[in-house]
Amino acid sequence: MSTKLGGYMGKVLMLDLTTKEITEYPWTDEDRKLYYGGKAMAAKILSKLLKSDTEPLGPENVLAITTGPLTGSGAPSSSRFNISTRSPQTKILTSSNCGGNFGYYLKKAGMDALLIKGKSEKPVWIEISNDKFVFHEADDLWGMMTGHVQEVLDEKLKAMSPNGKPVKNGKLVIGPAGEN
Repeated sequence: MSTKLGGYMGKVLMLDLTTKEITEYPWTDEDRKLYYGGKAMAAKILSKLLKSDTEPLGPENVLAITTGPLTGSGAPSSSRFNISTRSPQTKILTSSNCGGNFGYYLKKAGMDALLIKGKSEKPVWIEISNDKFVFHEADDLWGMMTGHVQEVLDEKLKAMSPNGKPVKNGKLVIGPAGEN
C-alpha cells in the first residue's frame, strides 16, 4: 500500500513467527491522518487485532513497532520509534518510546510499522533488508546480554557482507529477561 503523505513510507507489515509469513497490514492515508504517528497508530492497530481475552504472553498477542512521520527525517530527536503490546502485568495496552537507530532503519527498509505475532519453535533473529526477510537460527545468541548480542550480530552481518565490511544496521534485541 502506498501513501501520498510526506513522512510516511506507506507500508505496515505483519510478521508471523509461527508460520514465518509476512503480510501487509491495511493502513490507509485516512488512517494516517486520523492516527498520527507511532503511539496512536499502534493503539488503533492493536485495538483491531487483539481480543479482550488475548493472553499477553500468548502467540495471539501482537508487538507493534511503529514510527512517526518525522522518524528518519533528520529533525532533532526524530530517530525514535514506539513499541506497544498488551502488558503481562496490567493486561492493558502498554508502550515504550525508544531512541537509537532502529526506527531510522525500519523506515529505510520501507516500513512505517512492523507488527510481530506468533511464536517461533526455536530462537531466531530476523534480517530485514528492504522487502527481504531472512530468518536465522539464534540458538548461539540465547542467554546473552543485549550488548553482547549486538556485537555478535554485527560480526555475523560483516561475515555475510559481500565485501566483508561492516554493515550499517539497526538492531532490536532482547536479553535473558525477554527470553523468559
